[in-house]
Amino acid sequence: MIAKRGDEGIAMTESVMITVNLRGVVRRQGRRWAAGCPKLNVWSQGRSREDAERCLREAVELWVEDCLARGTLDAALREVGFQPAPWGMPVTGAEELVGIVRLPDEEALLGTDFPVQISMPAYQAAALLGAQPGQ
Repeated sequence: MIAKRGDEGIAMTESVMITVNLRGVVRRQGRRWAAGCPKLNVWSQGRSREDAERCLREAVELWVEDCLARGTLDAALREVGFQPAPWGMPVTGAEELVGIVRLPDEEALLGTDFPVQISMPAYQAAALLGAQPGQ
């Protein structure tokens, strides 16, 4: 819920949040650090390891926001191998719905793993956006 101040006090507006948990990799490349999310083929860089990881989280967030804005998130995720969780299946984050096969030389090739997790509003009620439904 998001609070919005109006003439008559504070009104609550409903929103839907999306949380994304993916695997990122990071490695040093010369004087810079490169970070990527191989599953989405999203890559970024930074001056330090922490900066590269932060930039990758931002890039993944922008990728998801762009897909939401264009109405293509479901198709884009299916294209890279994701499938909706079965109806009624509790998703706790502990299970891995997309298997990752590690190759013996993968760490040397891609870099060290780190979690990429973002949470963002995916949909907000029309009142919050100042628009009427269907506009």
